[in-house]
Amino acid sequence: MIRSSVVTAPGDQQYVYESYSYFVQGLFELMDAVTESAPTLIQLDKQAEFRIPAAIHEVAVVVDALLFQVMAIFPDDTAYSQQTANQKSQVDTHFRQAVHGFHIATANTGTPYSNTTSID
Repeated sequence: MIRSSVVTAPGDQQYVYESYSYFVQGLFELMDAVTESAPTLIQLDKQAEFRIPAAIHEVAVVVDALLFQVMAIFPDDTAYSQQTANQKSQVDTHFRQAVHGFHIATANTGTPYSNTTSID
């Protein structure tokens, strides 16, 4: 990973962290909506149970790369460094839950996509 310039001014760190947090909150809400919509999306298009989880994985890879770059701009000895790492972990969890939402939607059918039985 290429380390970005480190933001050292406390005021700038706060602005960058707030922007990061708003972006992360948006990802939480988006993935939660996708998770809740899984049964309906599968009912509308049977291929959604395969296509959407694959698309979620693709987006997760891009988001991971972006979040790692944003995390790298904070000095390691600040609270922001640890907080952004924690939020990145939470984003990963929401992406996994969205994929599991599609697996759960088909778990009780004759052709389950996987043996996943819970979102966690």
